[in-house]
Amino acid sequence: MSLSKAGSSFRLLFAVSLCLFALLPRCGDAQASPAHSQATPESVLEEFSSITSTANASDIGPAGIIPLIKGFNASLGVSWQHDSSNGWSTLLSPNAAYRFNQYVSLDVGVPLYFYINIYSNVGTKAKPDYRYAARNGVFGDTSLSLRADVPLALGMDYGATVSMGLPTGNTNFGLGAGQVTYDLNNHFERTFRMFTPDVEFGEGNGSALVDPRVRKDYISVGPIAHFQAGSAVELPMRMTFEADAYEVLPLKPDLIYSTTGKGKKQVTTTTNIGPAEDNGFLTSLDIPVTDHVTLSGFYTRSLRDHDDVAGFSFTFLLKAPPRLEGMR
Repeated sequence: MSLSKAGSSFRLLFAVSLCLFALLPRCGDAQASPAHSQATPESVLEEFSSITSTANASDIGPAGIIPLIKGFNASLGVSWQHDSSNGWSTLLSPNAAYRFNQYVSLDVGVPLYFYINIYSNVGTKAKPDYRYAARNGVFGDTSLSLRADVPLALGMDYGATVSMGLPTGNTNFGLGAGQVTYDLNNHFERTFRMFTPDVEFGEGNGSALVDPRVRKDYISVGPIAHFQAGSAVELPMRMTFEADAYEVLPLKPDLIYSTTGKGKKQVTTTTNIGPAEDNGFLTSLDIPVTDHVTLSGFYTRSLRDHDDVAGFSFTFLLKAPPRLEGMR
């Protein structure tokens, strides 16, 4: 299958998925009766149990960022990460999310870089001098995501995410796309006791929306397809470890460009396949410290760019996710 046909297939699958999501919540509402309009521990437990595990939102952070039951939640992530290309950076990741029902949720977030080294011209246009320089208080692009979670046959779970990037980021430092971007993602998984294998595929036109948990010092803009496969592992003390292999491919290489970066990523005009294509491995470990605070460690290795990003973060939740044992 050609890349252009693959892109058409992604769009068709997503259109069908959204139609299903529009119907499913209505079916569930039709079965509700006035006698159950008031929430009870039993009804909360039933709603909590019916939500699929794809609601954990591991692509943006630990479980609980997206509410597991109907209602609002807010979170704040504080991250310290080291990129082998530009060194240490510190950023805040505030997020607000609302779950409409057991199938659909909406969330919005914007990264704020307290400290980051940017590869930029510290000289003049006549005498350019490109080197890394520290920058403080720089915003990235705002992301707005509509998520849907649906249980399938044979114990499978399906999650669909439609994301939009709003150009609030600083384009001079390569932390913003400079335009509205989008991403459509399909997520399939099934749990086997402590293991939950998963497969993802999707398409979009902005690399920052593919895996926002790890922030790189450049953004590629243009039509891309992305794939990911791996597994999450439930560990003692409610810890979760996840490891995945990923691939990012440009659908139209002649339309891909990157805003800034080191080496081959240092381009600001239309170029070849280099700035967009990427592949490697992603790992993360989430350790609940309290019901409202999670400590996370993460590491990603880009095989194509020979780049490593590692770090840790604290995620603070306004509302703690409910526990099954606490509602029995």
